[in-house]
Amino acid sequence: MPPRLLFPPSTRALAVALLAGACLLVGNSVPRAAAQDARVGLRTGPTFGFLSDGARLFAGGQGPTNANPRLDLHAGAFLDVPLTDVLSLQPELLYTQKGGHFSQPLTERYSVERYRLSYVQGLLLGRRALPIRGRLSAHATAGLSIDLALDGTVQRNARSAEGTFEDRIDLMDSGHLRRWDVGLVVGAGLGYGIGAGGRLGINLRYNPGLRSVFSNPENALPPSTNAEGFPLSASPSALRHDVITASFSYTAPLEAFL
Repeated sequence: MPPRLLFPPSTRALAVALLAGACLLVGNSVPRAAAQDARVGLRTGPTFGFLSDGARLFAGGQGPTNANPRLDLHAGAFLDVPLTDVLSLQPELLYTQKGGHFSQPLTERYSVERYRLSYVQGLLLGRRALPIRGRLSAHATAGLSIDLALDGTVQRNARSAEGTFEDRIDLMDSGHLRRWDVGLVVGAGLGYGIGAGGRLGINLRYNPGLRSVFSNPENALPPSTNAEGFPLSASPSALRHDVITASFSYTAPLEAFL
């Protein structure tokens, strides 16, 4: 079996085009005075995705169901445009993989439901520098995100004395996945200057979604026809994203690219 591509060619091409267009658009709209101190950056790292039912953070199962994180990736570009000595505006465009896992370990049956979802994510963040001594810099960020769904699937597997069951649903083709999502973003990070104006950084963020993942929360996904117990998530479903991201970033002065 050929190896599975992490990013399909069509998705990668779309993400690259959107990232390049966003950098050019925002870069050309930045006033020359602000551009002298503005920075452009790239970020990437792991995404820890949960699907939550809203009652509790990082929990969306029913009965004996466990809600587990899905480990994925995110990558993208951003601008840091200073407004004052400590405040700046930070627009971003990211390709983000999200989702979550549900498992139900019963005595007579073990069932797993895996959601794999991908989005192009636009963020508009406010950034505040935090006082810190030494060569390190620190900051806090907060703002909003708007997500456009690119792809989504759910894989269901069950094992019991009667045999095994597998089922895969394409959420985009079936119309179950909501195409747009809105979320909040809060986070903090550290930076360290290198070379002539470069800066390495690490960032940790929490990005909760504000809308249901599915277009019809009252009937988000039908049960599988050949196995009992699905869906494992709470029903009627109101699952939303609860996402934690850890990023490694590099920034350089924007004027170097203008």
